[in-house]
This record gives sequence, C-alpha cells and structure tokens, in this order.
Amino acid sequence: MLISLQRNPRARRSTPAVNSQHAQLCRLLETTVAATFAVPPDDMRTPTRGSPQAAFARQASMYLAHVVLGCGFSEIGAVFDRDRTTVAHACRTVEERRDNPAIDAVLQSLENLCGELARGFFAESGAQR
Repeated sequence: MLISLQRNPRARRSTPAVNSQHAQLCRLLETTVAATFAVPPDDMRTPTRGSPQAAFARQASMYLAHVVLGCGFSEIGAVFDRDRTTVAHACRTVEERRDNPAIDAVLQSLENLCGELARGFFAESGAQR
C-alpha cells in the first residue's frame, strides 16, 4: 500500500482579507440585484449554481462589485464564497449578455443605482473606496 504524502494540489488557498465595508456594500448590491431580477437573495447564496435566474443575478452582483466598486476578483470571491476564476467567468458572462439591449438597459440602470448607493455608503461612513 502506497501512501501519498503530497499536498492536495486542489486544496483551497487561504482567502484574502475582505474589506468589511466592501463586503457590506456587496451584500447591499446583491439585495438590489435580487429585487431587480425577482430572485430571493437566499437563492443567490446557495453553494450550488441554482436556477439560471439566480445564477445570472449572482453573476450580475459580482460584475457590479467589480465594475462599480472596483473590487478585485479574489475579494469578490471571498464575499460571495466563490473562487476568483468563477468571478472572472461571471464578469465575462455578464459582458457578453450586454449585447442584448434589454439586459444592457437593466445593467446600466443597476450600475447607476449601485454607483449612487456606493457614494452614499462611503460618504455616510466617511471612508473611501
């Protein structure tokens, strides 16, 4: 019997420190996106992919955290309990779906709204992005 002493190459890396204000704002963005897409926020937080509607809403939330807040993929992944490569895939998927004018209009409205939420949030807390 041969026993392997090597580390598991797929072992999870340590997660980066998450800015608690960014995490709070990401949750606020997530709730806003959930309401926009009529998806319960709990459906977006499941460890599995979930329904296509919940998956796209989660991807849109991660995309907005990246585009509006300027958070990195690793930080977003830590907040949403996903890998950074999943966040990168989500951002690519949302960008591709913006070719649809209806989806683009919704996402543009969400970007504007979330930008205002972020400005208000950071002004209220006295912090910077």
